[in-house]
Amino acid sequence: MSNISAVILSRNEADRISQCINSLIDIVDEVIVVDSGSEDGTPEIAKSLGAHVNITDWKGYGANKNFGHSLARNNWILSIDSDEWLSTELAEEILELKKDDKTVYSINRNNSYMGKEIRYSGWSPDWVPRLFNKKHVSWNNNLVHEKLIIPQGFYLKKLTGNLMHNSYRSREDHKAKTDRYAMLKAKSWIESGNSPSFLKRHFGPGFKAFHSFVIKAGFLDGKEGRQIASMNAYLVKMQVHYFDQLKSKIN
Repeated sequence: MSNISAVILSRNEADRISQCINSLIDIVDEVIVVDSGSEDGTPEIAKSLGAHVNITDWKGYGANKNFGHSLARNNWILSIDSDEWLSTELAEEILELKKDDKTVYSINRNNSYMGKEIRYSGWSPDWVPRLFNKKHVSWNNNLVHEKLIIPQGFYLKKLTGNLMHNSYRSREDHKAKTDRYAMLKAKSWIESGNSPSFLKRHFGPGFKAFHSFVIKAGFLDGKEGRQIASMNAYLVKMQVHYFDQLKSKIN
């Protein structure tokens, strides 16, 4: 037994949840899916594959992930998104891993954009901490861009196998998710009493695109690199737009 519980957040992932769960089912003791209102049959598919599905309101990425941890019967958590799946090498590595309670294990995501592997654009390498003991480690409560709270003195160890990630189904999907992340970021600014700086307002979109396409060599990713840079600029633009929109309603 691996003594690991996998926790997945989902919402309308009927076309991708199977690949994710199938990559996990033989190497973890349980798969927990925390679903926040799917309307496409995602919970039913997950249940049919042996996952334990819990329906809950959306409280933010960090809060919903921590809720999933609370449902797990194991202390060791493998946190994975519904658009990700374990490579064969990573699955074997996790099975053979001698886990240390004071170590958080980081995994490199192999990111694809509409089926094409992205090797630049700031997407590679993409190390994400995903395997940890919930007795000591949890997520913060950020609405978006949640981070693990790792105690001082803990080690961060890189695994060698890749976590496969097919980030967006289409350009429309990319735009829709970017809008969602921008709104969540704007809400987090409002809730924390922060606001976008003058530099972010006026230079943020252009700098974000330049950083991705030039500094991070996104031009080497071809048309996909251009699209990623464009959407990075759009993200910052919409963060500011939604902030102003929300702020005006408060005032």
